[in-house]
Amino acid sequence: MAFKEKVVPTIRIGDSLLVPIQIDLDDKTVEQLQAQLLAEIQEHRVRAVILDVRMVEVIDSYISYTLTETAAMARLMGCRTVICGIQPPVALTLAQMGIELQGFWVARDLEHAIGMVCSP
Repeated sequence: MAFKEKVVPTIRIGDSLLVPIQIDLDDKTVEQLQAQLLAEIQEHRVRAVILDVRMVEVIDSYISYTLTETAAMARLMGCRTVICGIQPPVALTLAQMGIELQGFWVARDLEHAIGMVCSP
């Protein structure tokens, strides 16, 4: 069953799914994104999801919790999750709040992330 309403566009790169997040995330949007990603992982049987968050200016505790939960769910479906492009102010906020994005592979930028999932 295909997920009809995409919150963000996705791009297939081999057996990976690139998710360039270029919108502000709020509680409702991140929950919709979670449902979209899980549906696309199942539908396309991808091995990895790359979340490119370089355009995201705010990641609060609920958004980080939901993204971490999504990575855990993806892992249970046989898919790794890479997050890339975390901007310095976002990294500072997450560190100050003591939030760790568990279950993610972390890449500094999109090129690094693609290298991580496409290397043998």
